[in-house]
Amino acid sequence: YGRCTPIAPQEARPGDLIFFEGTISGEEGITHVGLYVGNSVMLHCGNPISYTNLNSSYWQEHFYCYGRLP
Repeated sequence: YGRCTPIAPQEARPGDLIFFEGTISGEEGITHVGLYVGNSVMLHCGNPISYTNLNSSYWQEHFYCYGRLP
């Protein structure tokens, strides 16, 4: 997160990172990172690794910001 330039959701494009907070109980700050692939979908490296819709209530609840690497 510290190496990214924060960007507005409407500016996100494939390859940008998506940061989430509060996905691990008791942990503070950023707790998950996804890779944006476009059309409100990200590559989620969880168990199992899969594509997931960012419009789901879970991801909306934990969304922190988008970031772009230099």
